[in-house]
Amino acid sequence: MKITCLLLDDDPLVLDLLQAYASMTDILDVKAVFSDPLEAHRYLLTNDVQVLFSDVTMPHLSGLDLVRSLQQPPLVVLMTSHPQYAMEGFNLDVIDFLLKPISLDRFLKAVNKVASILRASQVNGEEAADTRAGWGSFFIRTDAQFVRLHYREVLYIEALKDFTKINTADGRTHLTLVNLKNLEEQLPPGLFVRTHRSYLVNAAQIEAISTMEVRVGGHALPLGQTYRERVTERIVNRSLIRRQQH
Repeated sequence: MKITCLLLDDDPLVLDLLQAYASMTDILDVKAVFSDPLEAHRYLLTNDVQVLFSDVTMPHLSGLDLVRSLQQPPLVVLMTSHPQYAMEGFNLDVIDFLLKPISLDRFLKAVNKVASILRASQVNGEEAADTRAGWGSFFIRTDAQFVRLHYREVLYIEALKDFTKINTADGRTHLTLVNLKNLEEQLPPGLFVRTHRSYLVNAAQIEAISTMEVRVGGHALPLGQTYRERVTERIVNRSLIRRQQH
């Protein structure tokens, strides 16, 4: 899978570095490179890219203002030397926030996150409305901090007594003191499907379904008898390619 992107920074040395990093990934397809945010804005009004890598502090138009100005912005990764912009950036639902100087491993981590989010969003037919809703995010409290998670990056959620464990596509896990029933009630309807009394699964991430289990992100999870018919109807029957009757 190739990911189309635009690179924007008013520092030519940073742009050279980003292009070099992008060429090492074998997954990023750089469609445009700009040092002027106004030129980037004009390009984005008439051209589609999947992800925008943008500096924050630039003349005429900041990266934050650029994102605000777009009615349907692509996925956004912001870059800056000033960490105080991070919270404002995350309020715009950006995917990641890279502090300069940007190392290769940190850049690759951001690319992997973008790739996992795009994979999770690839559903067809009647699931399209659910996909659009999945571009939002939510906060959970874990330990002494609040963590933002995007709906589309969640693989599945597991009940652990009064806690739930949220498993994401990039291999992370998050524990939060909310039970599974309460969490399910607060997530957007249609994005997640209950497959077992202890599991809530991202419908777009399901890879296979058998009588006793569902496979999600390489994990085999139990499929409870109570939920089997509902899961089959919701996930399989809507998009099943059937043999033609003669």
